[in-house]
Amino acid sequence: MSAGSAAAVSGTDSAPHFVLVPMMAAGHAGPMLDMARTLSGRGALVTFVTTPLNLPRLGRAPSDGALPIRFLPLRFPCAEAGLPEGCESLDALPGLGLLRNFNDACAMLRGPLVALLRDREGDAPPASCVVSDACHPWTGGVARELGVPRFSFDGFCAFSSLCMRQMNLHRIFEGVVDDDTRPVRVPAFPIDVEISRARSPGNFTGPGMKEFGEEIMAENARADGLVVNSFAEMEPMFVDAYEAALGKKATKRPFIWVVKPRNLAEFERWLSEDGFESRVGETGLVIRDWAPQKAILSHPATGAFVTHCGWNSVLECVAAGLPMVSCPHFAEQFMNENLVVDVLRVGVPVGVKGAAQWGVEAEGVLATRQDVERAVAAVMDCGEEGSARRARATELGRKAREAVVHGGSSFWNVALLIQHVQQRASTRNPWIEKKPSDRR
Repeated sequence: MSAGSAAAVSGTDSAPHFVLVPMMAAGHAGPMLDMARTLSGRGALVTFVTTPLNLPRLGRAPSDGALPIRFLPLRFPCAEAGLPEGCESLDALPGLGLLRNFNDACAMLRGPLVALLRDREGDAPPASCVVSDACHPWTGGVARELGVPRFSFDGFCAFSSLCMRQMNLHRIFEGVVDDDTRPVRVPAFPIDVEISRARSPGNFTGPGMKEFGEEIMAENARADGLVVNSFAEMEPMFVDAYEAALGKKATKRPFIWVVKPRNLAEFERWLSEDGFESRVGETGLVIRDWAPQKAILSHPATGAFVTHCGWNSVLECVAAGLPMVSCPHFAEQFMNENLVVDVLRVGVPVGVKGAAQWGVEAEGVLATRQDVERAVAAVMDCGEEGSARRARATELGRKAREAVVHGGSSFWNVALLIQHVQQRASTRNPWIEKKPSDRR
C-alpha cells in the first residue's frame, strides 16, 4: 500500500479500531485525547477508556462533534485497592504513599476491559490494537487476550525517552552511593549529557515503586511499538537515534500565573499575607485551577512561557513558536530542559538547584525570586541573543505546524500507524478473535 493510500481510511468496514487507554491524570489523558481526534479524523474507529469521574474532565476539551470516538467509562475499584472513594486520578491522591494502590487499582481494570471489548462486538468491530500509557503495563495482558498488538505511549520526547533508555540499559547510578546530586554522563548518547540520580525519572520513591518501574520496562520491551508525542523536525538526531536504539512581578513584565488546586490553600494564605495581587495590579493575573494553556500560548500578546518542562507543556510552547523559561521539578523534566536549553536553544534556565518529589513539590525552595527575575529578563531581552532565541522558537513553531498538515512528518507517521494496524488486523488469526465460549 502506498503512503498516499494510507493517508485516510475509507468506509467503516475496513477501518481499524484503536483502543486508547490513558493514565488517569490530566497531563497524560490530554495528549491521548488529541491522538484520538487525529486517528478518528483520519477514518479510524477509536474507543477511549476512562472512568466515571474522569469522563467529565474530558469535556473541557473542544467538542469532538461527529468524530467516531467511543468513550468507555469503567468503574474504578477504589475500595478494592485500598483507596479513598473518588481517587480515580493521580491528581486526586491525598499522598504519594497511595501511588502503588492507585497502580493496583488500574491493573484491576484488565478483566472488565477485556470483557467489555468482547461484548461490544455487536455494535463495534473487534479491537485492532491497544495504545496505552507506558504506566499501564497491565494493558499488555489485555492486548494478548484479545490477540492484538499493543503500542506504548509514554508521552515523552525522543530525547528524554532515549536518555532514559540508555540510563536504564547501562545502570549508570549503580556505583553512586554517597551523593545523589553528582552528575553522571549518559553513555552511548548522541551528545554529551550528564544527569544526577536526584534529577532522573527514577527519583520517585515509595512502597513498590522500584518493582513497578521494572514492570513498566519489561512490558514496554514486549510492546509492538512506541508512539512518541513529538515531531521529527524538532529533534531529528534523537528520533533517528531512538529508532536505531530500538531496532513573574520582579520581571516588570505582564504575566499569567496558574496555580493548581493542590497548592491552593497555602497559596491563598501567602497571597493574603504578601498582598501580591494588589501590588501587581493590572500587570499580573492569577488563575486558580484550570487555564486554557493552548489558547494563552497562541495569543499574539504572549512573549514567553515559564514552564516546569513537562513534555506536554514544552510541545505546546514549541507549537506556539515561543521561547521558554525552564523550571523543572522531577521525572524526565530535567532532560526536557536539556533539550530546550542546550539543544534547541529556545529556553533560558531558572537554575533549579535541586529536584523535588512528585506530590510534595512545595517542600524546599527549588529556585529564588532572583533566579526567576533573571531568567525572564533574559528570555524577553531584545538584544542579539534574545532575538536569535525568539527566531529559533518561531522557526520551530513553523516546523511544528508543517509536521501535522498533509505531507508533514507527523501526518505520514499517523498514516503509517493506521496502515500498520490495518495490515495486522487483516492477517490476524480468526481463532483468537472468538470468545472462549464460542470455541469447540
